[in-house]
Amino acid sequence: MVVDGRDSEVFGRFFGVRDRVRREWEFPAGLGVDEALVLFAGEHADMRVDGLGVVDGDEWRGIVWLDWWLLENTDTVDVELAVESRYRRRGIGSRLLDEVIERARSDGRTRLSASVIADAVTGESAGTAFAGARGFVRKHSELHQVLELPLSAGQIDGLDRPVAGYEIVQWREHTPDDWLERFADALRAMSEDVPQGESGLEATRWTPERIRQAEARRLAQGRFCHTTAAVDGDGRLAAYTQMGGATGATDLYQFDTFVRPEHRGKRLGMAVKVPNLRSLQAGLDHRAVLHTWNAPENAPMIAVNNHLGFRAVDQLITFQRTL
Repeated sequence: MVVDGRDSEVFGRFFGVRDRVRREWEFPAGLGVDEALVLFAGEHADMRVDGLGVVDGDEWRGIVWLDWWLLENTDTVDVELAVESRYRRRGIGSRLLDEVIERARSDGRTRLSASVIADAVTGESAGTAFAGARGFVRKHSELHQVLELPLSAGQIDGLDRPVAGYEIVQWREHTPDDWLERFADALRAMSEDVPQGESGLEATRWTPERIRQAEARRLAQGRFCHTTAAVDGDGRLAAYTQMGGATGATDLYQFDTFVRPEHRGKRLGMAVKVPNLRSLQAGLDHRAVLHTWNAPENAPMIAVNNHLGFRAVDQLITFQRTL
């Protein structure tokens, strides 16, 4: 069965399989059903999203979520497989993967990419074993860390270390017009700098127009975002960080944190993260978990997270298969 989001009831059944499989891990992460539906049902300049389901009568046994990139990495399809626990080892995952390969080749795609959750220490799981058995090659890994919120005001104040020579600026859902071009430049620099292992993926070509499209989609999904940036004496964004999630959700996300290479070694990561965390918590009236992912080679950022109180819970492993 093809799932494209036009039938909300079908989509709910599709999403339920994915959600239950993710919740087998201690700290599941990902979009909620309403957020995901916006991706499937809408038209987007940078991607299209659909999926497949193996259904027997009224039983949804397994699904695959597909991201088809339209601006960068147009040779690639991102794949997420999920099979209900009671139906595993019956060939359902392989059946779905074979269908994906056929569809990808028909669309001119030459590479599949899959992100698989694995143990925090060993980097292994049933998902990594399946990927390896089906011809996927391990290309990259990221450590998944979590911080349980809220922190006390005293804890946050104790972490705050402003850096002389930089102005701290903040905004919420919309990047101010005065900062839009400069923020696009910082996002482009981050996309080119972020560790990607051996994945060979193209950097995202951020523009002011693309930022506005991303902001509009985020609002349509019912999500919010807090941004804090450090500005140097020349008015350039030297560092920034973003946190957010869905309104009322108990799972929130540390999105990008980036410090330009020429400004590193000055503790700017902490200088933007701490006030951003304070801003996030100001609107938080319930307990929540803040998630973040970083490549192991990004030791300085992991050290910042450790200092803030994050702890490692699993790894996200990127596999690829050439078609």
